[in-house]
Amino acid sequence: MYRDHLIFTLLSLCVCLSVEGAATRETIMEVKSVTGEDSILECMAVYKEGVEYRAVRWYKVLEPMSSQLSGLLTRDLPNGTTRWYAGLDREVELLGESRNILLPNVTCGDSGSYICHLAAPVGEQNREGKVVLTVTDCPTEKQMTDTYLVIFASAVLMLALLIFLISYGSLRNVLRDRSRPTKKDVLLDAPLKPLEKKDLMLIYTLGPKSSTTKHICV
Repeated sequence: MYRDHLIFTLLSLCVCLSVEGAATRETIMEVKSVTGEDSILECMAVYKEGVEYRAVRWYKVLEPMSSQLSGLLTRDLPNGTTRWYAGLDREVELLGESRNILLPNVTCGDSGSYICHLAAPVGEQNREGKVVLTVTDCPTEKQMTDTYLVIFASAVLMLALLIFLISYGSLRNVLRDRSRPTKKDVLLDAPLKPLEKKDLMLIYTLGPKSSTTKHICV
């Protein structure tokens, strides 16, 4: 009997924890904009009734599927001053007394995921909500990847074509040199022509001279 009661208590505790964990999971909202427009990002973190949250904080996720965050701003609740994180390189502000932020004059670099964080007091769980901002007139990561692949493939093809042309020119020169007849081959293969009269006279003139004998009369 005691064992059954203990098992029932543990199961009830697990169910409570599961419900509580599900309530604190981040809610995702998608916002679309174009470059040059002002975008309002709504805090999707859900308040738990009766809990006085200490602060609201906004972060931007640095890389998709990553846990690295870049701080934007924070405000102590309910009416504290707004402070911006060091290293912030773009203008961002909270809208009045709300938890929503304004991104004026958005650019392609503003695309990405943003997290609204509600810091809870001791004994309570923090709440988070995610907003995905898409700047529709900017190339997506897939488009950029495809562009890089096309450029890389074109460069490889151009290099291969250049190597082929150089190799073809060198091979053609080698074959042309090998097929060119030498001077000796020309003399041996040249047809014999009959000698003309002037050639015979030239041979006779250049030939050996006969000896002459002089006679002296006394």
